[in-house]
Amino acid sequence: MKKRISNPADITPAYEDRGLFKKPSTELAIDLIPKFGKNTRHDIIIKGLMQNDVEVDVIFAGRRKRHAEELVTLLRRKWDEANQIVIKGMKPPARKRVRVPTRVQGSWRTRVIDDEQNLYIVEHQLLVARWAYNSFDGEFRSFGEPPYVQQRFQEFLEKTKERD
Repeated sequence: MKKRISNPADITPAYEDRGLFKKPSTELAIDLIPKFGKNTRHDIIIKGLMQNDVEVDVIFAGRRKRHAEELVTLLRRKWDEANQIVIKGMKPPARKRVRVPTRVQGSWRTRVIDDEQNLYIVEHQLLVARWAYNSFDGEFRSFGEPPYVQQRFQEFLEKTKERD
């Protein structure tokens, strides 16, 4: 497979965000649960629960993934703590019971998968640009930045206001 860009240093925030955030961004509250992994690009994927416990993949990609490590650490710590409380002979807690309420701004994308019976399964993924949550000690934490395309639009609006 041919690489799209020859030099990784040429990947600017604008270039990265144009590839990631192809649809308009949205803000929403989502509960992250301790179910996570990585894809082939080493993006961090954390399961999130929306209203009615609808499960979605929440993806921290590109330059934002290094800041998501703290969130993964928090989820692991909460999961370990929930399992330490369990008395011998009791069932361990369900992962969906251990949650970190998070406010995110991101863009939706759809992924279509072909299963063994040649049926198509549609998954919805949320690519995250910004996120905020309360850390283990209750401190408010905020990471990320609006998608570059949106930042440029906001700058344009501010300049337009100045002219008026």
